[in-house]
This record gives sequence, structure tokens and C-alpha cells, in this order.
Amino acid sequence: MLKVLVLEVCRGLKAGIPEMSARRWRFGVGGLVAVAVGGGIWLRCAPIPADLLSGAGAASTVILDRNGKVLYEALGDGAARVKPLEADHLPPLLVAATLAAEDRRFQAHVGVDPIALFRAARHDLVEGQIVEGGSTITQQVAKLLIQRRYGVHRRGAAAKLREMTLALRLEHRFAKRDILAMYLNLAAYGNLASGAGQASRIYFGVDPSMLTPAQAAFLAALPQRPTKFNPWRDAASARGRQLAVLRRMENAGSVTADQARDGRDERLVLRPRSAPFHAPHFVEMLAALAARAPAGSPDAAVVHSTLDLGLQQDVEGIIEHNRPSLQAHNATNVAVVVLDNRRGEWLAWEGSGRYAEGDHGGTINGPAVPRQPGSALKPFTYALAFEEGRSPASVLPDIPSHFPTAQPGVVYSPRNYDGQYRGPLLARRALAGSENVPAVALASDVGVPALLRFLNRAGFSTFTRTPDYYGLGLTLGDAEVRLDELVAAYASFARGGVWREPTALLPAYAGGQPPPARERRLVSERTAFWITDILSDADARAYIFGRGGDLEFPFPVAVKTGTSQAYHDNWTVGYTPDVTVGVWVGNFDRTPLRGSSGVTGAGPIFHAVMLAARARAAGGADSPPVPQPTPDTREVTICALSGEPASPWCPNRLQEWLPVASAAPPCSWHHPTGDGLTTVYPAEYRAWSDGDARRAPQPAPRAARPALRASVLAIANPPSGAVYSIDPTLRREFQALPLRAVTQEPTSVTWLVDGAAIGTSSSEKAFSWPLAVGTHHIEARDADGRRAATSVVVR
Repeated sequence: MLKVLVLEVCRGLKAGIPEMSARRWRFGVGGLVAVAVGGGIWLRCAPIPADLLSGAGAASTVILDRNGKVLYEALGDGAARVKPLEADHLPPLLVAATLAAEDRRFQAHVGVDPIALFRAARHDLVEGQIVEGGSTITQQVAKLLIQRRYGVHRRGAAAKLREMTLALRLEHRFAKRDILAMYLNLAAYGNLASGAGQASRIYFGVDPSMLTPAQAAFLAALPQRPTKFNPWRDAASARGRQLAVLRRMENAGSVTADQARDGRDERLVLRPRSAPFHAPHFVEMLAALAARAPAGSPDAAVVHSTLDLGLQQDVEGIIEHNRPSLQAHNATNVAVVVLDNRRGEWLAWEGSGRYAEGDHGGTINGPAVPRQPGSALKPFTYALAFEEGRSPASVLPDIPSHFPTAQPGVVYSPRNYDGQYRGPLLARRALAGSENVPAVALASDVGVPALLRFLNRAGFSTFTRTPDYYGLGLTLGDAEVRLDELVAAYASFARGGVWREPTALLPAYAGGQPPPARERRLVSERTAFWITDILSDADARAYIFGRGGDLEFPFPVAVKTGTSQAYHDNWTVGYTPDVTVGVWVGNFDRTPLRGSSGVTGAGPIFHAVMLAARARAAGGADSPPVPQPTPDTREVTICALSGEPASPWCPNRLQEWLPVASAAPPCSWHHPTGDGLTTVYPAEYRAWSDGDARRAPQPAPRAARPALRASVLAIANPPSGAVYSIDPTLRREFQALPLRAVTQEPTSVTWLVDGAAIGTSSSEKAFSWPLAVGTHHIEARDADGRRAATSVVVR
């Protein structure tokens, strides 16, 4: 219909009004007016969803731990819960201060103020950034109602239009005083004070009707930026904003000049924080859900959380006990979470280590902040490989290797933490010892796209780029993850391979009925057993981590550490059948740590938290059982080198759990000869077995080795145009490039880099050159005066 009306008017304008029949003109214009009027009526008068308004005047929020202990409650004088402000009894000074701070034209507009929008747009244009929003109090009420019902969503034009539409309808349905009362009861005033009534009692210990002009101006200033203006953290910012509100009140005539002067001179005395406020980061997450909680009393919303306050206090004490060690490592922030595996419930949640420490981001919720996990992500590569047919006895190459990348001409050459290569390495030892090179080789085998899909199924929400963007470094934790999601993913292994979405709310919160758990099988029970058995194997990781440290317990614990690039973050994550514990140590401002790894930084805290969590979760029961093998596995004696069933000639053997259906021939690597035992390595390990290449990367596999003639000197490594990247997680003495020349007959070779001689070596051996950032010209000269040159780029 609207299309027909528009066409009629357009035809008339094209033909000219004199040539258009009056009837058609009236029909077109009148129809458009009718549609415009109807649209305006619909925008303003359409009904408001009832669920948006339900409980809009709800009062105090009470958040309890799993045992009914109070984590947070806003209390008034005499421990009475705070009641919402009533529209007919709003404190005049608080009203005046709120209008001066938020919406001076509140009484004049219809919910949306075009003048304020134009003024805000002009200010934003002048400043080159968003400095003023132009939202009215009614629009802010609309936003608060929407957020309370549907949660906080990303801001944008669509969200703004939705708020403006709801604001118009609120103005049609409610009187101005009712809308103002909604705002005063819903607005956030910082420190979990929801509503001016709570804020008045929390900060000043008085009823809102007793506020002075200075106090009213102070409170009215907080909702704009409650965190920045938090008086317990930054009194100067709060004071500056308060004075600005007082000036506006005076200009509007809400207070006299004398009252404004007295307000500026008044020294505000804040009430000490006295109400319970435990696990503040965890409580803040639940505060948004309070309005939907079943009412425990007419004046309060009661939230039954899963947190164990006793364990939470243990965690806080452990962090403080380790504070001197953290300071020695230049670490300021700590995040710790503990998850009940069977129920998928959070038992402890520490966000920063010190919530009140504003200078170091104390209010940041660390478990939800994405950071690089380092090696803590490796078990998922192995789990995927086990799902695709590998086993703990599979042999992986820990040898100098080059892998192609998505960038033409750039190869990826991983190195281990200690700079050594250990040749053929069983998957059990490679994962337990957290070796980098075998993990990258395994990721190359399963493929980055498959690994990325697997990580998404494991509940990680931070992997939003393409596989080419992450590359093989994904398995080493080059991408960022959240601690809470990492812990939930590890708990899948403790649960026999089933991933379950964690919850922070007890079933009592849902009226006594447990909400349906969102879960899915991530891996088979056999894979989960293998991962658990490997990460619990202290003997398998002893060659890297030693014995008797913070990764060992009086009961089996599957544990993994991680250290990110440039030592910005270190992690320790581990689990028993009962609980999974995750610890992150670092700095929110990304200041590097000093001499700290997942073992030395997060490890001691993890050890103490696991002991405390296990004691509380088990309730005094015996130690958890060792990882139990699944029916589709059997214990087989294998060769410790080849991973194949041991033959009579294998010098070192061990027991391994292999698939029942597996039937491999005996070890083919060890053979008796007249001169004794001989080990025949597969072709890919022969260069390593010669001993010359144990530390030295070989030429890129795609770089052709030069043809040799008697009179020719050629450079075999590095290949011309190769690009190398310095790994910030390795010590610089291990960041060396082997320079290798080849001739028909052995001779001595002098090496020059950028025209400067750096040393001489035999043509039969590699010369190690420490990497330096830049573009470099490398030249080799032999004793007969022959020369060869190449160039590389080091980033």
C-alpha cells in the first residue's frame, strides 16, 4: 500500500500538479500523511513487552554462596534491606542533581531530545571521538530495562534505535516522575550499588531524603562512569565530577548560591565498606542476573551461586602468601578459578589478586580476559591426533624441521625451550615434557583447520580468525584464550571426554529444578584416559621438569604448564576426577615477567589451590583414584625408542596402554650384529643420529641443494631469501642459525655476515651464527679463495 501511495505522488510531481487530477493528488499526499501519522502512533503507543517492566522497582540484591553464606548484600541502617524509591516521594535534591547531571531538558522532551542529540554530535565532531552521547534519562531507563532482561550487548545503531523506540513508549505510558523513579532505582552507582537508595546508604549511611546538596551531587555524578568515579579508588575524579554537577544545579536554580558554596566547601565523609563483599569479580558477573532471580522477600532478589566461600578465602590467602614471590617475578595480577567437574559448577573465582588495587587493574575480571596460553594448549593437539589414530606410543620427530606457512617464502622453524633436539620421541614423553617441535609436527599432520574446529568444539570463543592467520603456532599457544574457557576444556578430559558448559548458579536459583546442561562429547573415553594418564605421569616429564616440584602431589593430578611469548603470561592448569584448577600469573598492562615460567610463577599457587580444592571437594574422602584404563585399551611392553612392541633386542622398554585391536610387528629399529646391537633409524632421523645436527636446523626441505663441481663452493644453509623469526620465548643463546657450506673435498670455510668476518669452520660442520634482526648478506670463503653468498631476513 505504501509503495502505491509513493508512486502516485511521484507521478504527480513529475507531470506537474496542474496536470494531475486533484483526486489522485489528495489520495497520494493524504495517504502518505496517514502512513506517517500511523507510524508515529505505532512508535509511541505500541505496547511494551511485560517482561521488560516486571520487577523494575526491585530492591536489594543478595548473593549467596553454595552453603547460604552471604557474598554480597546492600544493607541499610539496622541491617534492613533497602527499598526502592517511590515515584511520589522522590527526594527533591536528588532529583535536581540527577537532572543537572544527566538530562537538563527532561521535563520538556518526549523521551528523545533532538537538541541534545545535535549538541552531542557537534561536541563529538569537534573532539574527533565520542565524548557525549545525547541520551535522555528516558533512553537510559530503556537501556537499563533491556540490559536487565536480555543482558549487555554490543552497542551500535540498531541498539540505539531500539532504545529510542522504547523511550518514546515509556513516555506515553508513564508520567515523568515514574520514569525518573525507574532511573533512580535501576542506575548503577558503582561498587555494586544498584539504585540511588542503596548508593546513599553504602556511601553515606543515610536515607536519600537526608542527602545534602553536596552528597546529592556526588551520587548523581556516579552513573555516568561508576568505575572511573569510584570514590574508594579515585576520590579526585569523583570530586571533580561532583563540582561540575553542583555548578549545573546552581545555574538551573535548583540550589541557591549559598547552598552551592556550602556544597563546594563541604568535606564528604564516606562510610567505610561494611556490608559483605566477597569474591567481587564473581559477584559482579552475577549482579546482572539479580533482577531475574526468584524473590526471597518482597524487597530483595536472592541469587544462589555455586561459589564456595571457604575455598574462595583459601585462594585469596594463598595468593597473598605468594605475593613476595610474585613481586620478585615482576608479576602484579593473578587469576584463579576452580571448577567442580561432575556438576560443572564454579567453586572459586579470583579475578586479579587484589580487587581494590586500582593502579594495576584490580577490578579487571582476569579469567574472562584473553591472553596467550603458551604450551597449555598443546594437549588439545594431542587429543585430536589420538582421535585420528595416534597413540601415546606414536613416535614424533624432535629434530630440526621447517614447515611452510601461508606467507610465500616464509618457513616456520620451531625450537624447544632448552634449544635441544631429542630425535624420535614417544608422544607420551613429548607431551609430558612439553616439547615444541613434536607438537608442531603433530599439528602439521592433523592440520590447522581441523585443530581450529576442534578447539571451537572445546568451548573456546576467542578463535575468530582463519586457519592461515593462526598457522602452526596455534598449537604452541600463540593465539589468545580465556582462563575460564581453558579450565572448562580441560575438565572435559576429567569427565571422560564430555564437555559441559560451566555454571555459576545453583539449581535453587531456577526454582529447585537444575537447568538443562549444555554438553557434548568432545573426545572418546580412551583419548580422555590417554591425555589424563600422560599429564599425570611424573616420570614421563622428569627429563624436563625434574621430580618433587610443585607439579607433584600425594595423589594423581593431570597438570600442564604454559608460558606465552616474551614471558607476558604464565599458566598452570590441572585436574583430578573431582576438580579442575586454573592459575594465570602476569600483568594486565602486558609488562613482561622476570625469570618466570608456568612452573615457577603459577605453579606454587596452583599446588596450594589444588590441595585446598581437593580437600574441600572430597570432603575428607580418600585420595582420588589413578586414571582408569578404558576397556578398549591393553597394556603392552614397547620399545622406549621406536614405540613398537618390544623385541628381545630392545635395550630400553616400558609399559604403554595401546588399543586392544592394535597388532604391530616387533621393533624394527634394533638388530643384533656380530659387533653387538645396532640401531637402524628411519631416514628422517639419520641426520640427527649422526650427532652434528642435534642443535642445528637443516635447510628448508623445498630449497634445492646446489649441484657440486670440483671447483665450486656452495652454501647449503641458509637458503637464499629465507625468512627467520626470533622466538621471544627462547633464550638468545638458542636463537642461532647454522651456516653450512658444501664442497667436494673437505676444507676450511671463513664466514662473513654483512662484510664482517664472524669465524672459520670445517666445511664438514655447521658454523652457528646468533640471529640478529634485519636483512643480512652472508658470504662463505674457502682456503682456495672460492666464494659463495646468500641473503636472509631475520624478524
